[in-house]
Amino acid sequence: MTASPGIRSSVLGEPLRIGSVTAANRIMQTAHSKQYSDRVESDRETAYYVRRARGGCGLFVAGNHFVHPTGSIRGFEDAYRPEGVAASRSMTDAVHEAGAKIFVQLNHHGAQAQPDGPDGPRTVYAPSRLISPSTGHATRAMDHADIASFVESWALSAEHARDGGFDGVEIHMAHGYLLHQFLSPLYNARQDEYGGDLDGRTRFPREVLRAVRARVGDDFTVGIRIVANEFHADGIDGAGMREVIARLRQEARIDFLDLAAGGYHNVHYVFPSSPMPYAWLRDDVAAVKAANPDVPVFGVGAARSVEEAEEVVASGIADMVALTRAQIADPDLGRKLLGLAPVDTGERGIRHCIRLNQGCLGRGSRGLAMSCTVNPLAGRELERGERPRTASPQRWVVVGGGPSGMRAAVELATDGHAVTLLERTHQLGGQLRLARRVPGRESVGLLVDDLERDLGAAGVDVRLGVEATTQTLRGLGAADGIVVATGAVAPATTSLSLGGAYTGGFPAEGTIDAFAAVSGARLGRRIAVVDADGTAYAAGIVLTLLERVDELELITPFETVFPHIGAGYDRPLLLERLGAHGGFRRVVAHRVERLEPGAVTVRDTLTGVADVISGVDAVVAVEPRASVGIPGLATDTAAAASGSPRVVVIGDAFAPRSIDAGIFEAVELAYDVAGLATLRG
Repeated sequence: MTASPGIRSSVLGEPLRIGSVTAANRIMQTAHSKQYSDRVESDRETAYYVRRARGGCGLFVAGNHFVHPTGSIRGFEDAYRPEGVAASRSMTDAVHEAGAKIFVQLNHHGAQAQPDGPDGPRTVYAPSRLISPSTGHATRAMDHADIASFVESWALSAEHARDGGFDGVEIHMAHGYLLHQFLSPLYNARQDEYGGDLDGRTRFPREVLRAVRARVGDDFTVGIRIVANEFHADGIDGAGMREVIARLRQEARIDFLDLAAGGYHNVHYVFPSSPMPYAWLRDDVAAVKAANPDVPVFGVGAARSVEEAEEVVASGIADMVALTRAQIADPDLGRKLLGLAPVDTGERGIRHCIRLNQGCLGRGSRGLAMSCTVNPLAGRELERGERPRTASPQRWVVVGGGPSGMRAAVELATDGHAVTLLERTHQLGGQLRLARRVPGRESVGLLVDDLERDLGAAGVDVRLGVEATTQTLRGLGAADGIVVATGAVAPATTSLSLGGAYTGGFPAEGTIDAFAAVSGARLGRRIAVVDADGTAYAAGIVLTLLERVDELELITPFETVFPHIGAGYDRPLLLERLGAHGGFRRVVAHRVERLEPGAVTVRDTLTGVADVISGVDAVVAVEPRASVGIPGLATDTAAAASGSPRVVVIGDAFAPRSIDAGIFEAVELAYDVAGLATLRG
């Protein structure tokens, strides 16, 4: 998985004519939700794009600008508002100055819109009356007046985009949103001229295309985002979608095809996460390009790896390669792939996206601004500029070789400090060594590889097999600071004062802890897993154990399995994978009352009725993890004031949470130290 720091590419560096504009290279970032702006473009949004333009991206599509008040969402831009033109112009001017082109995506979510918008309750429109797979609400079937109004809204929004300095517009006909809903028999059950056969289902999208082209003229770029395959037995397959594209192209000039797949009926195709294979849409992209050789095709889900992005273009699969999350993770990716010097100091290799969807989509689905697991500076370009190397080097000791400790060591050493990292085991990676065993989460291995590479490049003194005690730390000599990143363990007893999966509190006897279970403990063929955690950590334990047993009975006090998963849009895929195992069973809203050899007595939390699950070979306890520290090490401010080293606890050692939290705190520590060094100087 280790990547070389620079990959010289001649094909990716070639310019591409797209309608009336020319992109400087073949690297692009497709539309994605960030929630950096509200109603109109913001300085934060601008800084995000400019940073990646300077990092080598040739083309951006600014995402999800809504064409009608019934589609507005807090944290997104409204394309129909005339007051947005000036803000758009400010952003597009900055992106152009940085060397890139930028289109804007015009959209309406249709059935996927919430019935309560930022300005109050509203109607949710769709081709037909249906239950939204996204919100669970019933929709209103659009009448002819509604359709005519929306056609005009798209045209007006395109006019505003042109006036705002965008290089083109992308009409969104994918992802189960409104125009896609008209195209798809999964959503469109109309019996009038806007439904039925291909001509009927494409009528509304064709009217939008005609109106947009008429409003912006022939000297402005207009393209579409469209699914290459719905991946549903009752939907439109690849061949059918190529017919749809051909019919749309007969109606109006389309300057590019930006491809996607699926919809909210199988949302893991819309927002593919780590269980999805790389190059998951490659064959369908190639088929669309073969059928449309005269128009630029943007390749989404077509590269086998970031390092093989050039092959997508060189082989003729697509004309541009979309590296969207990859450039969230590494804003200098374009320059690295093109063999140019990185923008930041030092010849760092590619920082890989690990495709967990936690910092990007996960935060967005909770109404929070997009971030990134491996790059917590994404979206914070205005407040977290580049740190210069220190003029006053300090000596730091980092205890713990998991992701937070490794990243802290890399950041501090890159800034010019002398850093020693101590790791108790003989391997780096911490809990990621277990996480990479989870089926579908092998991508976390990229993070371990990247951090190991960066430790070497930064000159960190890594010492493996060293148990960090206060005596060990004293033996290393004077240090300015100690970073405690010792992580967390599966606990033997609970520290929960409320809740939990056991009526009498979590017992140490009669269960196997989660870490031991996935590390090879003998379990037998029929096991029970008692989950008091409910997060992706718990789901990973279950997915791993399912590969080793015939039957797994999941017992949880929660009303549903893994209730804290869903923000990253991979919950449906998780449930699909669980259901595909013939021996998976679930007992929800139950707590364990008694453990006996071969049997677990559980009690329903609602009715109080008890039941016995018998024939169990082993019981695995999944409890919220417990922090690990260094006994006797003072972490209070009084100790620091007395001349002792500054002690900072980060990541799971402070409180068990996600990878995002550990890396965020590691990076923030480096900024804090840089600030302290400046004050002391």
